[in-house]
Amino acid sequence: MEPISMIVGALALGAAKALKGTANEAVQDSYKGLKTAVIHHWKKHAGGDENKLAQEANILIESFENDPDIFLAPLEKKISTMIPKPTPELIEKAQDLHKILDEEGFNAGKYNINVNHSQGVQVGDNNTQTNNF
Repeated sequence: MEPISMIVGALALGAAKALKGTANEAVQDSYKGLKTAVIHHWKKHAGGDENKLAQEANILIESFENDPDIFLAPLEKKISTMIPKPTPELIEKAQDLHKILDEEGFNAGKYNINVNHSQGVQVGDNNTQTNNF
């Protein structure tokens, strides 16, 4: 799976589970760890006023947590701009969260998808897509 999509997917799954208050401590800790790592790398790679960058990242991630349908695409676009080459640490944190939330899928390789140089590709379950090329 392309790293940015995997990271955003992990944030989406983690937010859906961890913020409901019914998730176990491992899910909550893993989600917080990934969120913190994303914000850290966002500040590190972007350059500039770190406080302003952290605030920007927090606002977008919190907006995403509150309304994932509207903020999924902007979050993915911004992360790909701010963190164009995720570090192994960041990828590992995303994989860890996927493993906790979907161990069977993780072990089956569900989160090891690579779709380089492709068009009209969706990754995930129960998707609907219309392509006009």
